[in-house]
Amino acid sequence: MLDAVRGVALAARRIERRLDTMSLGQLRVLTLVARDPIRASALARGAALSRPTLTGLLDGLASKGWIDRCAVDGDRRGVTLSITDDGRRALAEAQRHATSALDELLDELTPRERDTAVRSLGALAGVAQRQLDRRIGSDEAAR
Repeated sequence: MLDAVRGVALAARRIERRLDTMSLGQLRVLTLVARDPIRASALARGAALSRPTLTGLLDGLASKGWIDRCAVDGDRRGVTLSITDDGRRALAEAQRHATSALDELLDELTPRERDTAVRSLGALAGVAQRQLDRRIGSDEAAR
């Protein structure tokens, strides 16, 4: 299991080095916002980010014009996040760079190892996404 953790960490570092215009944290947040407009509080809880960390990431994304922050009616402190057209373009470019970095690692594997790795990473992503959806859903339901 430690080898798997090390492998994920090293792959994440390789991907982050390849990203020209955003950090891995910004990529993660922008990917979540791109799925659907979301309240900042739900995003913070769902993505397991502290408010200061999320604020820093959102400030960076907003300053680049990649997200919009909109006030929530009836909630003075509530903010809904949505991705802009520029944000979608930046996200698509970042995803291409991330995919390229991961492909370079996977190219070192045999076809069978590559298939196993891709399926395993896809399964892991699916579980992580379902857990995130549950956390965000329970936050939204509590409102």
